[in-house]
Amino acid sequence: MTRVIAVTNNKGGVGKTHTVFHLAGALAEQGKRVLLIDLDPQGNLTGLFFGTDVKQPGLYDVLVNDVPLHRAIHGTEFEQIAIVPSSKQLQHVDAVLQNEPDSQIRLADALQEKRAAQYQYDVVLFDCPPSVGVTTRNALAAANRVIIPIEADKFSVEGLDSLVQVFQTMKRAVNPRLEIAGILISLFNGRRAIERIYEETLRGRDLPIFDTKIKDSSKYREAITARKPITHYLPKSEHAEAFRALAQELEHAYAVH
Repeated sequence: MTRVIAVTNNKGGVGKTHTVFHLAGALAEQGKRVLLIDLDPQGNLTGLFFGTDVKQPGLYDVLVNDVPLHRAIHGTEFEQIAIVPSSKQLQHVDAVLQNEPDSQIRLADALQEKRAAQYQYDVVLFDCPPSVGVTTRNALAAANRVIIPIEADKFSVEGLDSLVQVFQTMKRAVNPRLEIAGILISLFNGRRAIERIYEETLRGRDLPIFDTKIKDSSKYREAITARKPITHYLPKSEHAEAFRALAQELEHAYAVH
């Protein structure tokens, strides 16, 4: 079974794109064929691979113009990683599809095409925008697991309940295969006592929490600037090991469900 994973949080600035990018590197390093789908109109993930070069067709064409998914897949300089790019047009998807009865399941349908992703890739990763609009709901309708990057702070922890309610609604009404793979504590310092308190709060809840924590480190930002996943930029670093550990935990999350 192809692992189809949505990386999402309706709060911005928690490291969703960084998580997708570096996790893709760790998975590719293991020999996995990885497809990234950029659902964020800001297109930061797309820009990491192509800069300002606009790649067409992209996800908007798949969701709105019925372009087959395989036509929107673009290779990257990393042999094992391909991407369906974003574009600014995605900011209009909610308005364009609001009256369409299949508005939430277009991406799931696209993945079912005979030439689509699950026939070519071991892992599909969705980089979701900081909202629970139509694009994010398409990701949740198509995914079988969710990773929630979160900071160990007041606003992130308090906002988690509403996000989990969205997942539960999608699971009940649209996608019964949807499970939370884990909460990923991101941008973690560890020297701040308040972070440790909120980490304990998170771990005391009835939700899966990854043991791996992603540090708030300039090394990840350097890798982003170099446009290389941390496993490729600093392969022997503790920062690369963190994403290798996350990839292993993710495998375990599939095994227990």
